[in-house]
Amino acid sequence: MHPASINDRQDRAFAAHILDLFTIAEQKYIPRFSGFLDMHQSTLARQITSGQSHRSFLFFGGHPGSERVMLGVFPPYEEPDPDAFPIVPLTLRFRLEDSVGHRDLLGSLMGLELRREAIGDILLEPGRAVLFAAKSVAPVILSELTKVGRWGVKVSQGLPEQLPALHQYQDKNINVSATRLDCIVAAVVGCSREKAAQRVRAQLVSVNGLTIGETAHILHAGDIISIRGYGKFLFALETGSTRKGRLCLLFKKYI
Repeated sequence: MHPASINDRQDRAFAAHILDLFTIAEQKYIPRFSGFLDMHQSTLARQITSGQSHRSFLFFGGHPGSERVMLGVFPPYEEPDPDAFPIVPLTLRFRLEDSVGHRDLLGSLMGLELRREAIGDILLEPGRAVLFAAKSVAPVILSELTKVGRWGVKVSQGLPEQLPALHQYQDKNINVSATRLDCIVAAVVGCSREKAAQRVRAQLVSVNGLTIGETAHILHAGDIISIRGYGKFLFALETGSTRKGRLCLLFKKYI
């Protein structure tokens, strides 16, 4: 994918930035890294790099299954190395009874005047959170983050023995005639296929962070769809079919 083929101005600028990382890594023989990418940026970056198999690069966010990742581009003939990424894991501890939420924690980090691209995944459970930060901002978090909302926190560098889950889900089983986007939206939302198609055409639905306006777009296991007003859903797997030939799918709603 070339920047000129992208319609949105902001996306074109982002695509040009990704290609610049490759140019600098190849010309100066030094690794180059993006900031943490959101789902939209990550999908675009993967499309851009899909034709770069002859080049050395890696998407990595600090832990297996990372959602927010950096793109690391390495000099020619150098193997991509996860340890080279400028990512620092930080563990936050607080009282079990403190109702620290993801938004509370992210808001406190932004209150330190950090840019969102400097913060990766935030894994949260009662009494503890693990976050992945760009190396450049880790010292600020370690020295200045003492409260999240009205609750006190203690921050240390490193990871606990076991990571908290990245997300909590609620299972949703659906039956559809096809994995077309309009069929999926209708089943997930519980509306007619015509109304689902209207939502898609109104650009109220995104797949893997990209707005999709085509009702016939085919979904695959692993795709994440967001439906405005209804939330975000992971297409987990196809579990079988009914006697009438309809597909049985397991979706997981983010909660």
